[in-house]
Amino acid sequence: MPRWLPPLLALVPVHLQGLGAALGYQGFCGELLASLGRRAYGGEAEAFVYELLLLLGLILQGGVGYVLLFLYWALPEASRGVGDWLGRLFFILALFLVVLYGITRLWGLPLPTPYGWVWGGPAPADGLGVFLVLWEGLVGLAFWRGWVR
Repeated sequence: MPRWLPPLLALVPVHLQGLGAALGYQGFCGELLASLGRRAYGGEAEAFVYELLLLLGLILQGGVGYVLLFLYWALPEASRGVGDWLGRLFFILALFLVVLYGITRLWGLPLPTPYGWVWGGPAPADGLGVFLVLWEGLVGLAFWRGWVR
């Protein structure tokens, strides 16, 4: 597998999340992006924590993906040193996003509230979110095969 393919594959979820939010889908980040510009988190700010973690993970993934593509195409000699370390970080990040999305959509996680921690229920999943989590699994596998090993 060429070394430029995993970072290129990793950019797809970032851009699809933004496009899906503009079209009204929830995707990875649930109601977080769909509620921008309106006050949707009046009493339901608990889920905001995990949706924000997923969004920050996607943003980090997009940034690291562009850095890896730049290192590979502009500085190929640097892609062996720093690029290998970033590739391993990318594999861990993709695995984290898949696991966090799966847990929040299947079982739920403890959530911070003004009254303390409570056990949250599962968040609803939509088609875009399921597609993105499957794509993240593909990205993790591509980084495992192309950069980590």
